Amino acid sequence: MLEKEAYPALDALTSKVSTLNLEHVRKIKSRLVSISGGVHKVRDELEHLLDDDADMADMHLSEKLVYQASAGQSSRFDVGKGPGEFDEEREDDEIEREEEDDDDDRSTAFTPKIDELENLLEAYFVQIDGTLNKLSTVREYVEDTEDYINIMLDDKQNQLLQMGVVLSTATLMITCAIVVTGVFGINIHIALFRITDTNVFWEATGGMIAGAAALFATAMLYYRKNGILR
Repeated sequence: MLEKEAYPALDALTSKVSTLNLEHVRKIKSRLVSISGGVHKVRDELEHLLDDDADMADMHLSEKLVYQASAGQSSRFDVGKGPGEFDEEREDDEIEREEEDDDDDRSTAFTPKIDELENLLEAYFVQIDGTLNKLSTVREYVEDTEDYINIMLDDKQNQLLQMGVVLSTATLMITCAIVVTGVFGINIHIALFRITDTNVFWEATGGMIAGAAALFATAMLYYRKNGILR
Protein backbone atom coordinates (compact mmCIF):
# COMPACT_ATOMS: atom_id res chain seq x y z
CA MET A 1 0.00 0.00 0.00
CA LEU A 2 2.78 2.42 0.92
CA GLU A 3 4.73 1.47 -2.19
CA LYS A 4 1.73 2.18 -4.45
CA GLU A 5 1.24 5.55 -2.76
CA ALA A 6 4.90 6.58 -2.67
CA TYR A 7 5.88 6.30 -6.33
CA PRO A 8 3.05 8.48 -7.76
CA ALA A 9 3.66 11.10 -5.05
CA LEU A 10 7.39 11.19 -5.81
CA ASP A 11 6.75 11.43 -9.55
CA ALA A 12 4.31 14.30 -8.94
CA LEU A 13 6.91 16.09 -6.83
CA THR A 14 9.53 15.59 -9.54
CA SER A 15 7.27 17.05 -12.21
CA LYS A 16 6.08 19.97 -10.05
CA VAL A 17 7.68 21.17 -6.84
CA SER A 18 4.91 22.57 -4.66
CA THR A 19 4.10 22.85 -0.97
CA LEU A 20 1.31 20.27 -1.24
CA ASN A 21 3.54 17.70 -2.94
CA LEU A 22 6.36 18.32 -0.48
CA GLU A 23 4.02 17.83 2.48
CA HIS A 24 2.65 14.61 0.97
CA VAL A 25 6.15 13.21 0.43
CA ARG A 26 7.16 14.23 3.95
CA LYS A 27 4.26 12.24 5.44
CA ILE A 28 5.13 9.23 3.29
CA LYS A 29 8.75 9.41 4.41
CA SER A 30 7.71 9.53 8.08
CA ARG A 31 5.53 6.46 7.64
CA LEU A 32 8.32 4.73 5.73
CA VAL A 33 10.82 5.32 8.54
CA SER A 34 8.35 4.07 11.16
CA ILE A 35 7.44 0.91 9.22
CA SER A 36 11.07 0.18 8.35
CA GLY A 37 12.05 0.37 12.01
CA GLY A 38 9.32 -2.08 13.04
CA VAL A 39 10.09 -4.53 10.22
CA HIS A 40 13.80 -4.37 11.02
CA LYS A 41 13.11 -5.23 14.67
CA VAL A 42 10.95 -8.21 13.67
CA ARG A 43 13.67 -9.39 11.29
CA ASP A 44 16.30 -9.19 14.03
CA GLU A 45 14.10 -11.16 16.43
CA LEU A 46 13.49 -13.88 13.85
CA GLU A 47 17.19 -14.05 13.08
CA HIS A 48 17.94 -14.37 16.80
CA LEU A 49 15.42 -17.21 17.15
CA LEU A 50 16.84 -19.06 14.16
CA ASP A 51 20.35 -18.80 15.60
CA ASP A 52 19.33 -20.10 19.05
CA ASP A 53 17.86 -23.62 19.24
CA ALA A 54 17.01 -23.18 22.93
CA ASP A 55 14.70 -20.26 22.17
CA MET A 56 12.98 -22.26 19.45
CA ALA A 57 12.58 -25.15 21.89
CA ASP A 58 10.92 -22.80 24.38
CA MET A 59 8.38 -21.88 21.72
CA HIS A 60 7.00 -25.45 21.71
CA LEU A 61 4.49 -24.59 24.40
CA SER A 62 2.20 -27.58 23.86
CA GLU A 63 4.99 -30.16 23.94
CA LYS A 64 6.61 -28.36 26.85
CA LEU A 65 3.34 -28.47 28.79
CA VAL A 66 2.92 -32.17 28.07
CA TYR A 67 6.51 -32.81 29.12
CA GLN A 68 6.06 -30.91 32.37
CA ALA A 69 2.83 -32.78 33.10
CA SER A 70 4.45 -36.16 32.48
CA ALA A 71 7.48 -35.20 34.55
CA GLY A 72 5.21 -34.12 37.39
CA GLN A 73 3.31 -37.40 37.31
CA SER A 74 6.51 -39.46 37.33
CA SER A 75 7.83 -37.52 40.34
CA ARG A 76 4.76 -38.16 42.50
CA PHE A 77 5.29 -40.55 45.33
CA ASP A 78 3.03 -43.39 46.34
CA VAL A 79 0.95 -42.40 49.34
CA GLY A 80 0.82 -46.05 50.48
CA LYS A 81 4.53 -46.18 51.29
CA GLY A 82 5.79 -45.80 54.81
CA PRO A 83 7.76 -42.83 56.09
CA GLY A 84 11.04 -44.73 56.03
CA GLU A 85 10.56 -45.83 52.48
CA PHE A 86 9.62 -42.27 51.51
CA ASP A 87 12.80 -40.84 53.07
CA GLU A 88 14.98 -43.39 51.35
CA GLU A 89 13.29 -42.76 48.03
CA ARG A 90 13.64 -38.98 48.43
CA GLU A 91 17.35 -39.33 49.15
CA ASP A 92 17.75 -41.54 46.10
CA ASP A 93 15.85 -39.01 43.99
CA GLU A 94 18.08 -36.17 45.20
CA ILE A 95 21.22 -38.14 44.35
CA GLU A 96 19.87 -38.99 40.92
CA ARG A 97 18.86 -35.36 40.35
CA GLU A 98 22.38 -34.16 41.14
CA GLU A 99 23.86 -36.74 38.81
CA GLU A 100 21.50 -35.65 36.06
CA ASP A 101 22.48 -31.99 36.54
CA ASP A 102 26.17 -32.86 36.21
CA ASP A 103 25.62 -35.11 33.22
CA ASP A 104 26.45 -33.33 29.94
CA ASP A 105 24.38 -35.65 27.86
CA ARG A 106 21.05 -34.66 29.43
CA SER A 107 19.23 -37.46 27.68
CA THR A 108 16.10 -36.88 29.72
CA ALA A 109 15.97 -33.09 29.12
CA PHE A 110 13.17 -31.46 27.15
CA THR A 111 14.32 -31.60 23.53
CA PRO A 112 11.40 -31.14 21.14
CA LYS A 113 11.73 -31.39 17.39
CA ILE A 114 12.40 -27.91 16.09
CA ASP A 115 12.66 -28.72 12.39
CA GLU A 116 9.07 -27.83 11.63
CA LEU A 117 9.27 -24.62 13.68
CA GLU A 118 12.58 -23.72 12.05
CA ASN A 119 11.06 -24.11 8.59
CA LEU A 120 8.14 -21.92 9.61
CA LEU A 121 10.41 -19.23 11.04
CA GLU A 122 12.60 -19.34 7.93
CA ALA A 123 9.52 -18.78 5.77
CA TYR A 124 8.54 -15.79 7.91
CA PHE A 125 12.13 -14.54 7.81
CA VAL A 126 12.22 -14.68 4.01
CA GLN A 127 8.91 -12.83 3.82
CA ILE A 128 10.03 -10.16 6.29
CA ASP A 129 13.37 -9.82 4.52
CA GLY A 130 11.58 -9.31 1.20
CA THR A 131 9.37 -6.65 2.76
CA LEU A 132 12.43 -4.93 4.19
CA ASN A 133 14.08 -4.97 0.76
CA LYS A 134 11.00 -3.35 -0.79
CA LEU A 135 11.02 -0.67 1.90
CA SER A 136 14.72 -0.11 1.29
CA THR A 137 14.02 0.31 -2.42
CA VAL A 138 11.31 2.87 -1.70
CA ARG A 139 13.61 4.70 0.72
CA GLU A 140 16.37 4.84 -1.90
CA TYR A 141 13.86 6.19 -4.43
CA VAL A 142 12.82 8.86 -1.93
CA GLU A 143 16.45 9.81 -1.31
CA ASP A 144 17.15 9.95 -5.06
CA THR A 145 14.11 12.17 -5.53
CA GLU A 146 15.31 14.45 -2.73
CA ASP A 147 18.73 14.70 -4.37
CA TYR A 148 17.09 15.52 -7.70
CA ILE A 149 14.90 18.20 -6.10
CA ASN A 150 17.94 19.70 -4.36
CA ILE A 151 19.79 19.81 -7.68
CA MET A 152 16.82 21.53 -9.31
CA LEU A 153 16.61 24.07 -6.49
CA ASP A 154 20.35 24.72 -6.67
CA ASP A 155 20.05 25.29 -10.41
CA LYS A 156 17.18 27.74 -9.90
CA GLN A 157 19.19 29.51 -7.22
CA ASN A 158 22.16 29.79 -9.57
CA GLN A 159 19.91 31.24 -12.27
CA LEU A 160 18.59 33.83 -9.82
CA LEU A 161 22.11 34.73 -8.76
CA GLN A 162 23.17 35.13 -12.39
CA MET A 163 20.15 37.32 -13.03
CA GLY A 164 21.11 39.38 -10.00
CA VAL A 165 24.63 39.83 -11.39
CA VAL A 166 23.25 40.95 -14.77
CA LEU A 167 20.81 43.41 -13.19
CA SER A 168 23.49 44.78 -10.88
CA THR A 169 25.84 45.31 -13.81
CA ALA A 170 23.10 47.00 -15.84
CA THR A 171 22.29 49.23 -12.87
CA LEU A 172 25.96 50.19 -12.59
CA MET A 173 26.15 51.14 -16.26
CA ILE A 174 22.96 53.22 -16.04
CA THR A 175 24.33 54.91 -12.95
CA CYS A 176 27.47 55.86 -14.86
CA ALA A 177 25.32 57.44 -17.58
CA ILE A 178 23.34 59.29 -14.92
CA VAL A 179 26.60 60.60 -13.44
CA VAL A 180 27.61 62.00 -16.82
CA THR A 181 24.17 63.59 -17.16
CA GLY A 182 24.57 65.11 -13.71
CA VAL A 183 27.91 66.57 -14.67
CA PHE A 184 26.34 68.27 -17.67
CA GLY A 185 23.51 69.50 -15.48
CA ILE A 186 25.79 71.42 -13.14
CA ASN A 187 25.11 75.18 -13.23
CA ILE A 188 28.40 76.21 -14.79
CA HIS A 189 29.17 78.20 -17.90
CA ILE A 190 30.93 76.31 -20.67
CA ALA A 191 31.07 76.86 -24.40
CA LEU A 192 28.89 73.82 -25.05
CA PHE A 193 25.88 75.52 -23.44
CA ARG A 194 26.01 78.39 -25.95
CA ILE A 195 25.59 76.10 -28.94
CA THR A 196 22.11 76.41 -30.44
CA ASP A 197 22.30 73.24 -32.55
CA THR A 198 20.06 70.56 -30.98
CA ASN A 199 21.96 67.77 -32.69
CA VAL A 200 24.66 68.10 -30.07
CA PHE A 201 22.16 67.06 -27.39
CA TRP A 202 21.22 63.92 -29.24
CA GLU A 203 24.85 63.15 -29.97
CA ALA A 204 25.71 63.45 -26.29
CA THR A 205 22.73 61.34 -25.28
CA GLY A 206 23.51 58.70 -27.89
CA GLY A 207 27.14 58.67 -26.83
CA MET A 208 26.21 58.05 -23.18
CA ILE A 209 23.81 55.25 -24.12
CA ALA A 210 26.34 53.66 -26.47
CA GLY A 211 29.08 53.93 -23.85
CA ALA A 212 26.88 52.32 -21.19
CA ALA A 213 25.88 49.53 -23.60
CA ALA A 214 29.52 48.94 -24.55
CA LEU A 215 30.56 48.72 -20.91
CA PHE A 216 27.66 46.35 -20.20
CA ALA A 217 28.62 44.10 -23.13
CA THR A 218 32.24 44.10 -21.98
CA ALA A 219 31.18 43.11 -18.47
CA MET A 220 29.02 40.27 -19.83
CA LEU A 221 31.90 38.94 -21.93
CA TYR A 222 34.16 39.09 -18.90
CA TYR A 223 31.63 37.19 -16.76
CA ARG A 224 31.21 34.45 -19.34
CA LYS A 225 34.94 34.14 -19.91
CA ASN A 226 35.58 33.65 -16.20
CA GLY A 227 32.65 31.27 -15.71
CA ILE A 228 30.55 33.64 -13.61
CA LEU A 229 27.71 33.41 -16.13
CA ARG A 230 26.78 30.49 -18.33
